[in-house]
Amino acid sequence: MTTLHIVLIVVALLIISGLAFYAGKLLAKVREQEAKQQAAIAEQQQKIAAHNQKLVESIRLIAKAIGEEQCEPSEGAIRICRLLEKIHVTADANFPTQYPALHELDSFLADYPTHEGYKALPRQERMRFDVKRAREEDRLREAINKECESLKSFDAPA
Repeated sequence: MTTLHIVLIVVALLIISGLAFYAGKLLAKVREQEAKQQAAIAEQQQKIAAHNQKLVESIRLIAKAIGEEQCEPSEGAIRICRLLEKIHVTADANFPTQYPALHELDSFLADYPTHEGYKALPRQERMRFDVKRAREEDRLREAINKECESLKSFDAPA
């Protein structure tokens, strides 16, 4: 073997070891990024779980209040339906089919004026709205009470 061959082999070994070192550094960075990403995912899942737990507690409380007649079914239906919409689930929970009476009353009330809009209506018009709302509440009361009974032990689906 000539000196040229030995020099070329040494240069090749230096290049290969330099590339191996660089590949090792890149691999370490990838592992570090994956660990950070997993930590961020775990943190996000904890935040979602805490958020869902607050919503679940509110839903249970409102359902209990409706059952004990401390809250009107109309107000409770609106609040529960909004809270159910905000729960984070991985699969479609299809709450309208699980709680049809609450969602039916919520849909019925969707076009009703609220707050200032309601106060701005003439007295006779407000009474007409109240009578229609009361009729709908009475019609759905038994089904709503059953749904609220099950909602007292509600837990957010995974």
